[in-house]
Amino acid sequence: MHPIALVIGSLTIRWYGVMIAVSIAISITVVYIESRRQGINTDDVLDVAIAAVIGGILGARIGWIMTSPDVLWYLAHPLRILAIWEGGLSYFGGILGGVVGANFLIRRRRMEFWRMADIVAPLLALSFGIGKIGCWLNGCCNGTATTSWLGVIFTNPLSECDLLNQRIWPAQLFNSASGFLAFAVLFWVVRKRKHYDGQVFIWYLYLYGVTSFVVEFFRYIPVHVLRFTPNQWTDIAIIVLGIIASPILRHRPPVRPVPPERSEALDETAQDSSESDG
Repeated sequence: MHPIALVIGSLTIRWYGVMIAVSIAISITVVYIESRRQGINTDDVLDVAIAAVIGGILGARIGWIMTSPDVLWYLAHPLRILAIWEGGLSYFGGILGGVVGANFLIRRRRMEFWRMADIVAPLLALSFGIGKIGCWLNGCCNGTATTSWLGVIFTNPLSECDLLNQRIWPAQLFNSASGFLAFAVLFWVVRKRKHYDGQVFIWYLYLYGVTSFVVEFFRYIPVHVLRFTPNQWTDIAIIVLGIIASPILRHRPPVRPVPPERSEALDETAQDSSESDG
């Protein structure tokens, strides 16, 4: 696998960055179409999407650096923190950063957070699947050594793989497949059968937590805490969070903000009615 997609002069474009850009473009497009179908103001949705992308990238990079063994090196070379095209993004950090960025605008625009979360949830899974293909091409997030016929060998010295020239599990492809599977379940099954706002997002937490927990057993993660990797403990926390939030959201009355066009029409009707009464 070759991590370099294109070289233009002194500019090197990695496949990792290309796949991240592709996942963002697809996600924003689908969110726009789905929001329009549901009658949500698309201008607000695009603004929220941009805020989520910015917050997500910042959160993903900061999260990865703060948990990296090279954190002191990055603090000594702060400009390298911006080199996200070289790899090194925390998925969970990206989720947190994206939620913070999106929620800021959602509150200002008086939009319904959990309704938007349900729209975005399948796209989070899809982005994960696409992004992990970038990890595969980049060589990062590699698996442990294996003798299985499913094993692969990274030989390119430019690869970010920690175990070059060894047969290892294709953990990145396992993660990618899990993302596409979660997207299919959320988009074509859960989304069409949801009973309360937030249900699709809760199922996303379940699917991501379970599949990520399983794939972690195939990844090369030297650090373990009580036999589990830090990511697996995060996965457990995500699943528990979903279990706690589910009954709370289930008994929460749905909120349906009035679309701007309809709101203006109602205001005009009320004004005409008051004038006729006068």
